[in-house]
Amino acid sequence: MFRIPIAYLLLGLMAPNHRTLTRVTPKDPKVRYIGRFDRGDPGGPKCAWPASAVEVAFRGTEMRVRINESGEDELQVVVDGTASQVLKLTPGNATYIAVDGLNDGRHDVRLVKRTEAFVGTTQFVGFEVDGTVLAPSRPRRSIEVIGDSISCGYGLEAKSRVEHFSIDTEDAYMTYGAQAARQLDADFVDISWSGRKMWPDNTIPEVYGLAIPSDRSSTFDFGTQIPNVIVINLGTNDFGWVAPDESKWTAAYAEFIQRLRDRAPKARIYLAIGPMVSNRWPPGVEALSKLQRYLTDVVGIRARAGDDNLRILELGTHDEAIDGMGADSHPSLTTHSRMAQILVEAIRHELGWTSFSG
Repeated sequence: MFRIPIAYLLLGLMAPNHRTLTRVTPKDPKVRYIGRFDRGDPGGPKCAWPASAVEVAFRGTEMRVRINESGEDELQVVVDGTASQVLKLTPGNATYIAVDGLNDGRHDVRLVKRTEAFVGTTQFVGFEVDGTVLAPSRPRRSIEVIGDSISCGYGLEAKSRVEHFSIDTEDAYMTYGAQAARQLDADFVDISWSGRKMWPDNTIPEVYGLAIPSDRSSTFDFGTQIPNVIVINLGTNDFGWVAPDESKWTAAYAEFIQRLRDRAPKARIYLAIGPMVSNRWPPGVEALSKLQRYLTDVVGIRARAGDDNLRILELGTHDEAIDGMGADSHPSLTTHSRMAQILVEAIRHELGWTSFSG
């Protein structure tokens, strides 16, 4: 995959015969934002959660994007549904060439944050195209995944499990949730952060309501994005060394589901068991068996509350000999693709979804 190592800093000088560029403000109603964005800054929307995306449709041959970056995030450029180059952002304000040299016609360009919240916050300041901005297509469905490093795409591009975390090998665009959403023609929202748990500390519930998870003042308008399917893939870190207290953990999980249900009363909620949970490790904990039992308890708690629109979804235990492994023994790209198929088949079978919002 081709990567752009540094920003193309543009000084406003146009090459001979270069077409005039039209500036597009980040608040233009034709610019589409997918995922959690903080829109309180007049300079432009900010995002930090992985897989946050912005989409611009236009008729022309090139597009540039002006970004104010706080860290070293990476953006996957997707042109007309096909992954293109990766933009490696540098701290501060800069303009980047997203696409250039396209045939002169309609193009849909999406910029997807490959990296997770602790890597940085990305602010979209504006765009430039050499043609006319058009209204992008809008899928009728949305899938939201809530999770930890697995759902962030931690290390999925690494060559082996002995590698450690690297910005370059994290790829939220290729996670199981993102792949499944593309197959089902649905928007994808990824509320995941490495190391997070359900209970009792360092939890996802404590940052779930934030547009920027590192900024306690950034709130998100949940009415703008109501998912049709929610996947909760937590538990890997909860059972990392010892099993948590069963009654307290299941109560916290059930309470979190109620928060989700208040927002999305009709959504199918999947309680996923990720591929890193097994009875082999940690020794003596029997993490997989206990997590299965705990989640069964959660289903029972919710059923007694009148909520039967949720299911346990086992994503299988990854096998290094078959799938390989990513950094720090995380799932490989092959494993993510396999998990995506499990999720896609569950949604198709249980909800009747087909591709292209059929």
